[in-house]
Amino acid sequence: MNAPIHALPTATQLCLEAAKRLGLDASVLDPEYGYLFELRKGDRRHAMLGGRSPLNDAVAARLAEDKHYTGMLLERADLRTPRTTRCLSREHPTMASFRDRAGMAPGVEAAKALGYPVVVKPNRLSHGRGVSLVQDEGTLRRAVRAVWQLDAIALVQERIDGRDFRLDFLDGRFLIGYERRPLEVRGDGKRTLSQLLAARDPRFAEPERQRRLTRDRRFRDVVERRGWTVSSVLPEGAALSFDGPIQNLNGASTARLIERIPEGLRAACARAGEAVGLRHFGVDLKLEALEADPARAAFIEINASPLLSQMYLLGHREQALLAQMQVLEALFA
Repeated sequence: MNAPIHALPTATQLCLEAAKRLGLDASVLDPEYGYLFELRKGDRRHAMLGGRSPLNDAVAARLAEDKHYTGMLLERADLRTPRTTRCLSREHPTMASFRDRAGMAPGVEAAKALGYPVVVKPNRLSHGRGVSLVQDEGTLRRAVRAVWQLDAIALVQERIDGRDFRLDFLDGRFLIGYERRPLEVRGDGKRTLSQLLAARDPRFAEPERQRRLTRDRRFRDVVERRGWTVSSVLPEGAALSFDGPIQNLNGASTARLIERIPEGLRAACARAGEAVGLRHFGVDLKLEALEADPARAAFIEINASPLLSQMYLLGHREQALLAQMQVLEALFA
């Protein structure tokens, strides 16, 4: 090891801790930022980039970055997906060949057919960036234009109700998962909102994480409407809930660990991975409950080489490490 592990990105820390347990040799190749590192076992070596690994082939990993193409493949596998329409930016240089089909009109027509509210999101970005729920045509147009500042393609998508699950798999085998939930706190007349947040979710003990949270629109709407800040002592019994239709662990949401899932749901998710051609993947889906009929599961998107950082930071370090160890074992199998 040639860089202090505590100074590295969480995804890298997790991989290096898992590698150490497995007896693998490791070198951080870019200690300035810490994302590029190498793992070795005897004369075998693999370059790693953050939480990404060489387990997935390049085409499958690229397909998983394209939400619309992924949805098409899942639909062909007879899996339920939200109805989705693309809006291509006429101004983006990569869309020059498709200008006759570009613009806002397909999304406006799709929203009329689906009925509001609808979800608007970038086709390729992650971590909830650019995702919004819109209630009418005016806000839809503004949301699509905002997405075009981030991505050449904006998606207008059917809103799906249900609980929000992320489930990770390796070669069809369930690794670890979580249910996204709105962040909720209740005042005790003694602790500040900052202290209550840290007690509810250990990630918010970090000042930088709290600063990012204060920039979350949902958080600002709830807290500022009461005239409070993170330094305010909440009155005893005062409850704050940051509920909303879109849960994002980089914002005002937390998560519940999932360590087991029903066999029917595992099989459905394995089909999703096979449809895209992925070995190591995470599925985002909506379902009333894990025990519900898996045919009712709506597959929102698939992520190649899913990060385990959030579970690690939420305090489920051992579960995250065991899952990461399975990934590294497969890499050197």
